[in-house]
Amino acid sequence: MLFVRLRSLLFELCPDHPVAFCETCRRAYTPEQLGTEIGNGCYLCRQCGADLRESLVAHTRTCRNLAPQKPLARMTSVSGSTIPPAASERFAARRRIRLGLDAHAAAG
Repeated sequence: MLFVRLRSLLFELCPDHPVAFCETCRRAYTPEQLGTEIGNGCYLCRQCGADLRESLVAHTRTCRNLAPQKPLARMTSVSGSTIPPAASERFAARRRIRLGLDAHAAAG
């Protein structure tokens, strides 16, 4: 299933350049040249029969079209939290007791 999804991404994002290269016969393939059929032989070089899956995976790791366009999301800091201060203080107190950091509160 992974390669089915990969091929659909290649058709969508990499239609204008080669996505697989046969090391044996030195032939490059665009998604269209690889064809749309899924099954036995769909990842084989049309000329010599070599397996092209490793080449396809290498392309996905290096192609700019497949790189994330947006930066990763950042987590907000605790100080910028929207939790009311009283609730935040209760949470911190329970945590200290649970970890044994507040011996006075744990005894009482």
